[in-house]
Amino acid sequence: MSKTVVDEEFVSLQLDRPGVGKSALQIQKHSIEPGYENKPIERSLYILSKGDDLQKLSVIQNLPNLLKADHNGTVSRIIPKIQQELPVNSSLEFQLISSKIFKILIEMKLDMNLLRPVFQGIESKDPMVANAWNETLLGVITFLTEDAIKIEVLPFTVKQSQLNRPVFYRVNSCKMLGKIAVHPKISAFDVKKDVVPVTQSLCQDCLYEVRAAMCVELPNVAKGLGNEANVKLCLLPCLVELSNDENMQVRAAAVNAAVLLIPYLNAESIKQTAIPLVKRLCLQSFKEGDMTFPHVAKNYGNLLTNLQHHLTDADSVWFVDHYQELSKRGLTIIHEDLESEPLAILCREYCAGNLPDVAFFVLTIIPHETQKWYITFKDLAADPCFIVRKTVAGRMFDITKILGPEGKIILPDLLKLIRDDSEEVLDVLVPNIGSTLALLASVGYLSKEQTTQATLDTGRALLKCQSEIFKYYNWRRNKTFLEQLEKLPLCMPPDFIHQHFTPLILKLTTVARPRPVRTQAARTILFFLRYNMKENHRKWIRESLINSLCNSNCCYTRHIFILMCIEAIQIFSWKYFKEHFFTHLLQLGEDPVSTIRLCVVNLCPTLKQMLIMPIDRNLLTKLENLVSKLEMMEKDKDVLNSLRTKSKEVRTPHVNRPDVLLEEKRKIEEEDKIQQGKTAGSAPPTGPRPRPSHQPPSNIRSDVTRDGSRNNMRGGAKIPTRTSSGARASSVISGSGAPPPLSEMSFLDQHFYIDAGVALPEPAPTGSLKALEDDMSLLNIEHSQPLELIVPTVSVENTNVENMSDDDLIELKTSTTNITDDVKVGIEKKTGVKSKNSGDGVKKRHKRNSCFFIRDIAQTNQSQLKRRSLNIVTGESSRIPVIAKRASKLKKTTIKTDNGDEVVDKMFNKNGSSSDNKLLENVAISSNVKNKCSKEISITKGSNLPVLIS
Repeated sequence: MSKTVVDEEFVSLQLDRPGVGKSALQIQKHSIEPGYENKPIERSLYILSKGDDLQKLSVIQNLPNLLKADHNGTVSRIIPKIQQELPVNSSLEFQLISSKIFKILIEMKLDMNLLRPVFQGIESKDPMVANAWNETLLGVITFLTEDAIKIEVLPFTVKQSQLNRPVFYRVNSCKMLGKIAVHPKISAFDVKKDVVPVTQSLCQDCLYEVRAAMCVELPNVAKGLGNEANVKLCLLPCLVELSNDENMQVRAAAVNAAVLLIPYLNAESIKQTAIPLVKRLCLQSFKEGDMTFPHVAKNYGNLLTNLQHHLTDADSVWFVDHYQELSKRGLTIIHEDLESEPLAILCREYCAGNLPDVAFFVLTIIPHETQKWYITFKDLAADPCFIVRKTVAGRMFDITKILGPEGKIILPDLLKLIRDDSEEVLDVLVPNIGSTLALLASVGYLSKEQTTQATLDTGRALLKCQSEIFKYYNWRRNKTFLEQLEKLPLCMPPDFIHQHFTPLILKLTTVARPRPVRTQAARTILFFLRYNMKENHRKWIRESLINSLCNSNCCYTRHIFILMCIEAIQIFSWKYFKEHFFTHLLQLGEDPVSTIRLCVVNLCPTLKQMLIMPIDRNLLTKLENLVSKLEMMEKDKDVLNSLRTKSKEVRTPHVNRPDVLLEEKRKIEEEDKIQQGKTAGSAPPTGPRPRPSHQPPSNIRSDVTRDGSRNNMRGGAKIPTRTSSGARASSVISGSGAPPPLSEMSFLDQHFYIDAGVALPEPAPTGSLKALEDDMSLLNIEHSQPLELIVPTVSVENTNVENMSDDDLIELKTSTTNITDDVKVGIEKKTGVKSKNSGDGVKKRHKRNSCFFIRDIAQTNQSQLKRRSLNIVTGESSRIPVIAKRASKLKKTTIKTDNGDEVVDKMFNKNGSSSDNKLLENVAISSNVKNKCSKEISITKGSNLPVLIS
């Protein structure tokens, strides 16, 4: 193809070619001298004087900014220049923009009169310009002063209402009279003197447009009059006359005016004039050829609300019957297409919109006619036109709220609307499904305790609705539907939800396309999980979420898990989250996708905030290890930038606010109640769990004084029993009925109590214990004592084995560690059994050896010091110390246990003071001892008898 042919084809297309650029004259005309750049007032004056219309428009649009920059200069120089320009400039754009800007200027209440340009614009021959300036005047009347209204606006309005003026001006004068009558600065006397005469004149205008416009403004004039007598005298005759007008548009306006005028009439006028007038208008609307029935249906709710205190029972029934007839308008006539009558459909739509008001009227005035109202409601809810059903669906929540206990009668119709095939109906109904079902559950028609027929029907309808709305790609509607399902635990039993809805929502978390829908599905599942009362169901839901989301091969799905965890922090208590989601969320911190790691890093401060208990030490270590690992190994720039900020927040101590802790307490209590409800067969404890007593049991000797003296017991020995760890902890904390704390005892005093048969707990870190007590007391949570803080011990007083039975002796021998060799031998002699064969049914415990061996490793292996407790019949324990020479060479001691696997290194201070001898213990426990510790079997050390250094 030759080049000539191509050029000819391009020419034949007649493409728009770029025009020639601006000429030098045009550029010079639109250019402004550089001297005006920093002088906005002079620059604007120059443009208004020599610029074209487009440049002048830019100045007018910039007037508010000029007022802020130079208020005085704009008011004194720019605005007068614009006022001079308005009458001579006939540009439509200039006039329209000026009308909007002048409205803004008048609302700013400047110290100048801006009404004259407005009046001039209204007088314009161009209808568009006149209408624009008229809207400006109507919009600013409220901001005008009383003098401006009386001196300028009211005379101008009266002038516009004259018969020699065109229809447009007379109609606008009706609107201005209504605005003037409700002005806050105009008194009722001024309204009666200046506004009412003009109003009565316009109500008798020869043109129906003017009469209809004035009829619409009658309620505003009545509001300005205020006095009921004046309203009855001045306006009620006009309304009656307009209701009999030959024009249908005027009668329709009279219907609206009659409904709105009723609140300004006294009871006598309402009964004698208003009610008969309204009845006549309703009956007249049913005449053939009358088209006012949509206006009657539109105002029916307000009509019944205003008349309900003035109607007799007969009148009330009449209005309900008439409403029922209006709701059937257009359905009794046989047509091939019912939608061919738009006025009939509009009438039924208005009737559907007034269903809540009519329901309130019926339940308040004539409750025995509720069934008649329900028949009307049922017909409208099943209307063949989707527009009517859509309106009913939008009023379902209000109707259910008004009906209260009677709301159960509308449930079948609600379920029909939920199963509706129309997308428009579902758009309106879906946002209120959850609230409506919750109202029905509050009145007892839907129950979360048992599955009824109503529950089954509601579940089927919701599943049908879900399948219908998910056919379309409207993700906002799908998300809204899932939000409504969050309220199902308030309406249905957990087992029913778990069987029919949980698998469906779990599937949506992975297969739904839009991310907001998947995130909302995960949030809905969390609500199902929270209120499920069966542990196996909860476990299955958690495992499904972790397997399908957290362990997914798709990074987008793993991101959904992170978003779900953010919601879980808000829904569940911190305790629950730490038990079931915390570790899995931290694992995503090592995800190969940088976006996932970034999300986890951003959550680290929030995770650190919930680690407030000492039992959270393991999780805190994992969190800190993750942060440290990312700091060393992370290469992504965005993750590193976020990590620098978040790591500082993680390492900064954080104090939770009291309201946050109280909210956590509420969540924990609610979760505990739900977990208690999982065993319906056994009655859960109704009261609080009993706390361990601060007083020691009666069989535990508590009369040991601090100086080591004690009272002798003359009676028979009591059977020694074990004290609980909680009681021991409480007694140690309170200090009542127990030895003083270890921090207050000297070295010798501690071993004296041990030698006396009183077991002392190991010194606990008081700082962490105090923090734990403070946190627990603030949260008021039942908690178990941490293993690292409380050492379970057995406290035994001196006993007389001669007075004890065989079973008691076996129990004593196998259950206590604080027992001397002499007592042990006495027990064996009396029972005739060896220590290894004692107590078949009693669990054998590791017993405390009453001696320990001190070896001087540096000098010799033969130097051993042994000590055995003496059998002192007086009941006093031996306080004979073991004396070792050359204490400076004592570097290592070995404590024997039953299995011989524990080695304790004790280093003495160089000074020889017994009160300053502190032992540093470095315990190395073998693997089998650790296994026993995991089974809550504590390894008891040898005797802590003092060593005196000579």
